[in-house]
Order: sequence, then structure tokens, then C-alpha cells
Amino acid sequence: MKVDNPCMADNPCQARNYFLACYAVSLIQGQTILGKTAWSRTVANYLKDAYTLFKNRRITFLPVLDTDYIQLIIGTLRKYENVADRRNMITDGMMHWLLREASKRPQDNELSSIMDWVVLGRYTGFRKSEWCQSSQSTYEPIKEWPGKPPLAFIITDITYLDKNERRLPRGANQRDIHYVRLVWRKQKNDENGEAITFARDTDNPSFCPVLATIRIIERATRLRVPAHEPIAVFKHKNGKRRFITDTLVSTYFRLAATAVLGIKKGDKDLQLWSTHSIRVTAANLLHRERFADSFIMKRLRWRSLAFMDYLRNTIYAAEQHACLKISDSNLPPLVERSYRIDEPHEAVVAAAA
Repeated sequence: MKVDNPCMADNPCQARNYFLACYAVSLIQGQTILGKTAWSRTVANYLKDAYTLFKNRRITFLPVLDTDYIQLIIGTLRKYENVADRRNMITDGMMHWLLREASKRPQDNELSSIMDWVVLGRYTGFRKSEWCQSSQSTYEPIKEWPGKPPLAFIITDITYLDKNERRLPRGANQRDIHYVRLVWRKQKNDENGEAITFARDTDNPSFCPVLATIRIIERATRLRVPAHEPIAVFKHKNGKRRFITDTLVSTYFRLAATAVLGIKKGDKDLQLWSTHSIRVTAANLLHRERFADSFIMKRLRWRSLAFMDYLRNTIYAAEQHACLKISDSNLPPLVERSYRIDEPHEAVVAAAA
């Protein structure tokens, strides 16, 4: 495909869209300087530079596109890339093992801190960027916002409520706190400022989201986390405050998988547990209890049925399947046969002829 002017200023918007879509396909196929195929993120960056060129030349994509080929191609590529990268849920056995291990350690230890977020995450379906970091010493900011605040939760994003939904101060008596309300200031789906309330679990305190949140706030207070910094922190063995990282979380999940599921160290299947396993777990737990799709979408902040991609064939699904008792005694009665078992049916005779 040869074009004298790639910006195609005199052509309709659809033509430019189609041209860039062809450019994206060529990158995906490896038609690059190094002859290597490009990942979706790389392709998106190349296209972003192309958009910048259009912008500098005051050529826009303002007209509504009949079909946005670029988004179709990028979306398909991302789905393809994620097929082999789908994370496993944290099994019940892994959770119990992790909680037991955490109970043996100081309350501000890295595993104790991580497990409070995991307990809460089973209800919230946290994404990695919403609570932990890539570095123990720095946090990811919201670059496009004034002041570049943290993307992850800060202490003012959480509110305590009593049983009548009255707000309580952060130093309130633990017995009075019946609900916690979390506010997602910035979300991947752009539902910014969304607030969701979670209730106390009086039957299972080890898995209670309210008690886990209280411990998170108390830890942040003890470790003197500034009001403008993320609160997913722990006390390092050197005595200093550090941010929880996705590497730490993944390490403990994989240790649990080895201890509980018998997966040997070094097995590539261990890579299927990472920070994102928390979101996978939250979706599977609600689906396991047969909650409606709309409930799962609302509580875990999905705008579509995309959560279906997170559902796994777990042992709980196997047990539910077994309960159906799919056997001959459960099947509808067979059609009445007009021939004896020792006499071939006419259809069999015809087929053999």
C-alpha cells in the first residue's frame, strides 16, 4: 500500500482510520525495523505517535466512524495475548494456609499486611494498580490529574459507618464499625469516584472485609503513612515503611500453591498466580454462590459480562456438576423398542446391506 501523504488530509476520516488499521496489522505481523512482532501496548504507542502527527498538522478524527478498525484490531490482539496469561483463583486451601502463616508473624510484617488486602480483595476484586505498587519505595501517580495523586487507595478513600450508616471517625471503637465504604477515585473503566459499601461478617472474622480494613487503617497510622500516600504498606525488616509490591504478593501466592496444591517449585504453572488472582477469586466466589450476573458486575465494577472470562473450572464447579447425577437413571425414559434385544433393528440391517 503506497500513499504519497500518510496523513491523507484530503481524504475522509474513514480512510485515515483504515490506513492506520493497516499500519497496526503490519506491526503485529512483524513488519518492523527489527523484524519482530509487536505487542498490543507497543502497537498502541506507535498509533499514539501517529495521532500526535495528525494533531500537529491539525488533522482530526472528529467525524463519527462507522467502524473503528483500530480498536477492533487492538482489542483482538489484547485478548489473544491474555489467553495464555489468565490467572488462577486463590483456592480456599491456599487462603487458609496463607492466613495461618500470617498469624505466626508480626502484625506489620509483609505477609500479615498482604493478607489484610487479600481478605478485603475477595470482596472488592481489586486490580493491582488500585492498591499495590511495582516498587517498595515509590508509588504510581495519576499523571493526568492535578498534583499527580496516587492511583492506589489513600486513607481518605475509606470511611467507617455504624449499623445505621452514620459516619464514624477513624479512631472509633471497633465494635461500633459495621460497614466500610471505599471510594475508587480513579478506575480503569473511567467510573471515577465510585463508592461501594461492605458489611461486617460476624460469623467469619478471619474473612471479614470490615475487620481487614480496620487493620489496614491502623497499620497505616502506626507506620505514619502521610495522608497523600498509598496505605498498602508493611514494616520492612530494616524497620522502615515500604509499599506492598505485586512481586511480593505473587511470591506468597506461589508458595501457597506449592504447599497446598503440590505444585513443585519451578513449575511454569505457578506463574498462573499473581496479584490479579485476587480479582479472579472475587468473581469466582460470587459465581460459585450463584449470584446474578448483574450483581457480580455491580459489586466488582464491571460494565459488561467481561467477568465471564475470569470464571474457572474449579473443584467447586466439579462438585456442583456431580450433584446433577448425570446417569442413566436420570435421563428421560428410552423410546419403547419394538424389537427384541437379540434381533437387529431394520435400520441396522439396512446400513449393513
